[in-house]
Amino acid sequence: MKVLLAPLGSRGDVQPQLVLGEELSRRGHSVTVAAPPNFRSGAEARGFRFIPVGEDMNTILLGHKLMTEQHPVVALPGQIRLLREHVARQVTDMFAAPHDADIVVAAGLSFAAKMVADELGVPYVFCCYTLSVMLSGAHPPAVTPVFGLPRLANRALWSIITATFQLSVGGKLNDLRSARGLAPDRAAWRAIHASEVMLAQDSVMGELPADAPGNNVQLPAFVPRAEDAAPFPDLLERFLRGAGDGSSGASPVVYLGFGSMATVDRARIVRIAVELFEQHHARVILHSSHAEEAGVDLPPGVFSVGDVDHQSLFPRVDLIVHHGGAGTTATALRSGVPQLIVPHIVDQFFHGRRIAELSVGPAPVPKASLTSTNIAQALKDRFKYWAKAQTIRSSLKLEGGAKPAADHLETLAKHRA
Repeated sequence: MKVLLAPLGSRGDVQPQLVLGEELSRRGHSVTVAAPPNFRSGAEARGFRFIPVGEDMNTILLGHKLMTEQHPVVALPGQIRLLREHVARQVTDMFAAPHDADIVVAAGLSFAAKMVADELGVPYVFCCYTLSVMLSGAHPPAVTPVFGLPRLANRALWSIITATFQLSVGGKLNDLRSARGLAPDRAAWRAIHASEVMLAQDSVMGELPADAPGNNVQLPAFVPRAEDAAPFPDLLERFLRGAGDGSSGASPVVYLGFGSMATVDRARIVRIAVELFEQHHARVILHSSHAEEAGVDLPPGVFSVGDVDHQSLFPRVDLIVHHGGAGTTATALRSGVPQLIVPHIVDQFFHGRRIAELSVGPAPVPKASLTSTNIAQALKDRFKYWAKAQTIRSSLKLEGGAKPAADHLETLAKHRA
């Protein structure tokens, strides 16, 4: 089977597809990945054919940092403008390479993938990692996280969002479809996001709603296999063991990181990390995807890291402070360690709320309100959440959903053949 995986977005959109691709490859299937160019090395290192689509995603995130620190409703107009600017390039880049797939899987903001599937006449699957993007009266859309509304109000919000998508992006997509000789999609959002759907999110975060349109299946989150874990750098290993920082050796460890999210005032986040060490006697692993701490003088109790294996790291810390991305949340749940979520955009607000409902951590903290004091309080209170976190960990399928997802794709491709 020849599979085209087309995740468009940040690391949280692409990394799970690479995990799925590895499972497909182990079964002897041919995998092509169409993704932003900064993911080329990760795809090719796994033996996948790679098609660069759009701009470097880290460049986009750094260039639009403010959008990740605004309330999603405020940021929405700017996000729509950004989508409109990139739609035509996405389609051009996607079709710059020849395609010969038996099935096409899209994720994130991948709109051209369905055109490839329609042109080839093969099954198209949309893979999402969060319940909050499944159209349902049970919750508001991810881009308008206004919780506690009745089902009728949630449905009204969904109608507004899908109509906005149709007006702002749907017309452009249909023009591009027509240019390739494809019939228009009368309801573009539903055609892309609500046809054949794999929801790759653990059911503990919420069950697939019965009123979601399309043919849907829910699977565990796509997480890397334990045997694929990368070793830690020696200095990180020594830091975790408490070597080299004097009296702080027995102090608790906080992971503080926001995934691919860039920070407008990174100096404030660094100050928070330093205060946690100097005033609250906690050691801090400070993560940045953008090397924002390069050249910054940090005290011995604050260790700066870039990409690191979360699956190995999280069980060895005492509190995980993160942005609430679907992949990070899934990995944190598998660690059995309490979490404090600091949501930035879209689905992260849904995940922060759900983590608090599960009693795995306190209520989410807005980015602007984050301080060393409220992190220190969550660290002090961690034992209130520890038992529930461990119970959830033991209930989860630690290997994740890549195997059942590959089974599902094989079945779809076989039935269409």
